[in-house]
Amino acid sequence: MNRHLWLGVTFVFALITGASCLRDVRLEVVPEVVQRGHEVIVRCYYDVEKRPLYSVKWYRGKHEFYRFSPSEFPPTKIFNISGIDIDLMNSNESQVTICNVDFGLSGNFSCEVTVEAPTFSTAFVSKKLTVVSLPQGRPTIVLERDRYDPGDVLNANCSLPASKPPTRISFSLNNKPVGSSMSKPRKLDNGNGGSQTDTGLQSSNLTLTIQPSHYSNGQLTLRCIAEIPGIFSSTSEVQIGTGLREPVPERVTSENGCPAGTMLSLFVVCLSLVHLLLR
Repeated sequence: MNRHLWLGVTFVFALITGASCLRDVRLEVVPEVVQRGHEVIVRCYYDVEKRPLYSVKWYRGKHEFYRFSPSEFPPTKIFNISGIDIDLMNSNESQVTICNVDFGLSGNFSCEVTVEAPTFSTAFVSKKLTVVSLPQGRPTIVLERDRYDPGDVLNANCSLPASKPPTRISFSLNNKPVGSSMSKPRKLDNGNGGSQTDTGLQSSNLTLTIQPSHYSNGQLTLRCIAEIPGIFSSTSEVQIGTGLREPVPERVTSENGCPAGTMLSLFVVCLSLVHLLLR
């Protein structure tokens, strides 16, 4: 076997051997959806099959922020990346704990595992992190009034604290969907004939003409459902009364069908005539 063929066979064998010495390499982000200001753990699992480990590197996007190299001292190295606050006491050769996460960390996290010479085989895996800000508290429903009759126009507003991503707000009347939309920042009058955005609230409006079919046993229950699919859900409801309109009083009549007002007038006339005759 000539020298070049031998080198080629050796190289291929090294590749095959190196490829087989890295198994079950995977990445876990806990939790994958994390509340802003909380911590997240990025775990890198790997099996080097008793081969010497050269390094494990962690990345956010294209930027390396943490490295574990057992042959170096100290074995851990932190790279200064804006927005990544590492808890070194809870980070090691298989995981990195990041504190006080912010929206800028949403995106792909990766780990790169490399075994020692002669092969320096490498495996690279990724996982996505989503940083959210969930609403604090339940939705609040506001109505123009608390009683409605068929034919009346119902105007309702549902609001709750701001969130990222925005919350989807939907309405139901007696468990039947009647409206759904992405929430919008609530507008407030700024006192100068205009409006300003209240960034602390998000809301959605409902305008609906009440129909007899909307009632269930004479009752109306309006429900507001606030959702971030797969992440957050909260519901509030109000009971709406009926009979807003005051009844129109019927005309009072005497037994013989004459209006009561007419009888009173005749009585007054008779008294006047008697008074004239007695004079």
